[in-house]
Amino acid sequence: MAGMIIFGLLIAGILCAAMWWDGRRRANLVTPRPDEQPQRPERREHVEEIREADGPDAFPQDGGRLLPYNMRPHSSHSTGKGRESRPKHGPNTHSGSFGSGGLGG
Repeated sequence: MAGMIIFGLLIAGILCAAMWWDGRRRANLVTPRPDEQPQRPERREHVEEIREADGPDAFPQDGGRLLPYNMRPHSSHSTGKGRESRPKHGPNTHSGSFGSGGLGG
């Protein structure tokens, strides 16, 4: 029991000494002068992106909202699967997943 208390006090002393040493180290740091600060470049260093204008079917003309499922896919690849390949959900389909309502076994 006494060994644990001494060990705890030793760790606390080491942490206090480390904080004191770090405070002295930071006090000796010199901040850079304004002429040593990085300067803003005279011109832009990146290229602006140039995009094609969206087609006439990009936004609904009737003022309705464009929802995610109404948007065209903008993928570089297609899975080639349609609605028929999606999993069926409903009361008469049994997926066998956890919590499917079976008796187990």
